[in-house]
Amino acid sequence: MEKIKIVLVDDHKIFRDGFRLLLQSFPYVEIIGEASNGQEFLDLLKTQVPEIVFMDINMPQVDGVEASRRAVEQFPDIKIIALTTFLDEDYLEQMLMAGVEAYMLKNSELDEFEKAIMKVHSGGNYFSDEIVSLLSDKLNRFRKRKKEQAVLPVFTEREKEIIDLICKGYGNKEIAEKTFLSTKTVEKHKSSLFQKTNTFNTVNLVIYAFKNQIVNL
Repeated sequence: MEKIKIVLVDDHKIFRDGFRLLLQSFPYVEIIGEASNGQEFLDLLKTQVPEIVFMDINMPQVDGVEASRRAVEQFPDIKIIALTTFLDEDYLEQMLMAGVEAYMLKNSELDEFEKAIMKVHSGGNYFSDEIVSLLSDKLNRFRKRKKEQAVLPVFTEREKEIIDLICKGYGNKEIAEKTFLSTKTVEKHKSSLFQKTNTFNTVNLVIYAFKNQIVNL
């Protein structure tokens, strides 16, 4: 397969060096650039546009949240995997709203990084187990505080099936294979779901589904 072009963004050179060696153990990966902060990354995009970016969050000059938001605005097809040392609800929410496709801990196992790369490259999403647990706890607390349950739109059984597969991280092609539909039909269902839920991308649809208990974690 053609190599997946990846950029590493982290303000700690020792981590970048070690992480680069780790990722280079995958034969399908090509590291095309590195940056020590968000501004360096945005400058790098003027000459090198990767398919996937591993993005640290807390960095000087321009942090990972702002760098991700600006990168996705300029290059909608770019896929960003957020990397963090510790769990933080505020950072999690900010990075998701910035448009990242995945969120992982830096101490994740090697096979997790491989899964994340393949999922994100195929159009899906990936979250470390710890991140899913944190998101679940956050949404559960939100539901307990919520006094009134919003009236949800009516979903067809097919739409519910597609939402479930989206929340499991599958991309359009994988969903089409599992549901025996064409990719174009899956895209039409997703477009309908975006309209019904008033969301504008897959990540926001996943958050909506979990928040409103359309699917269970």
